[in-house]
Amino acid sequence: MTGYNLKIESGRLSFQPERDYKGKILFFTFLAVGIFVVTPMLHLYHDTHWAVMAIGLVSALTALYDFIFHFNVTYIFDQYTRQVSKKIPGLFTRKIMAFEDVFILHVQEDGLLHYALSHKQNKYGKSSLLVNPLVLTAKAK
Repeated sequence: MTGYNLKIESGRLSFQPERDYKGKILFFTFLAVGIFVVTPMLHLYHDTHWAVMAIGLVSALTALYDFIFHFNVTYIFDQYTRQVSKKIPGLFTRKIMAFEDVFILHVQEDGLLHYALSHKQNKYGKSSLLVNPLVLTAKAK
């Protein structure tokens, strides 16, 4: 569970389920850096130059967005307040739902089975992906 940064302390369980964004963030970061470094050295037409730079900008913004809003997201299960919270470090902590309203779904995304956190009244509405059980079994071995 080290891949999920699992911590249990003083009645609080916290973990970061979306650590698999690391590869995507690195890819888009290296793509953006490569574009910003190489493109000025090439002798391209003015319109082509700015089109390639726009691709670099979109890549950089994608990496930044995924780093802020996906990679560092932490879910906190607090035993004392009996609440589930979603924390984005440096920005906010938001209470999602009470323990009594939590429902764990089996969701298939990208051809893989995941567990998702959902609200009991609207099970198949908005949900948050939690854990890929295949990753858990692979790391346990």
